[in-house]
Amino acid sequence: MTTPIERRQLNAFVDGELDLKSQLEIESRMESDVALRKQVDEMRQLRELVRENADYHAAPDALRRRMAALMASSRQKPAPPASTRVGGIGEAVQRWLGWRPLAASLSFAAVLAVALNLVWLQSSRDERLTDDVVASHVRATLGQHLVDVASSDRHTVKPFLSSKLGFSPPVNELRIPGSLFLGGRVDYLDGRPVAALVYKQGEHVVNSFVWPGTASESKPSFAAERGYLTAHWSHNGMNHWVISDVNREEFRAVVNAIAMADTDR
Repeated sequence: MTTPIERRQLNAFVDGELDLKSQLEIESRMESDVALRKQVDEMRQLRELVRENADYHAAPDALRRRMAALMASSRQKPAPPASTRVGGIGEAVQRWLGWRPLAASLSFAAVLAVALNLVWLQSSRDERLTDDVVASHVRATLGQHLVDVASSDRHTVKPFLSSKLGFSPPVNELRIPGSLFLGGRVDYLDGRPVAALVYKQGEHVVNSFVWPGTASESKPSFAAERGYLTAHWSHNGMNHWVISDVNREEFRAVVNAIAMADTDR
């Protein structure tokens, strides 16, 4: 008899907070468990509804300047003993507020809490997305399901992906030594279906994920995660994430080739 998965563990799975082994185990069970797959889809839909409809408020510039000045001032002073630290912080806040009434103090605390929460939410979202990218790459390479359509012809791969997705992804061959375009597949990242373009660089698999986004234009940002190299950027209204275990020099060449090919479109 299969052991039921706790709601708490499913929440962690949807939020990308499980370790890679546990995440892959649940994904494997979802392939044969229709009820589990439906439950996960409903939780993901709820997360997206909250994310799309929640109100976000940026901290005012004046508040940012005051916070920076207060933090700079506190760093210049020696730390007080533990027994008096709480009182010292309270006195600093009182001096900053001056004659302002209690209502102003409460407003400051509320705005500060919102600002800190937004920073935490963005950081947490980036970490979850990185975990999703790594898990999708591992699942595809270990499961030997790299592509849904196997072709090195972009004019074959692009129409197939466009028919399965609600957008038309940029599909390009890479004009660098040792590169081979294997094809594409439909994958799932950031709570939505995405295009996965699959390349081989020498003997190493490269997954390039693409989906529409609203982020401003950015250059590739590189990182290392669990033995894999990743890069992500935004261009022409599309989010790009690339991952592979190829060496750093070749990985940068691949990422630059993908970015340049997209720019030349």
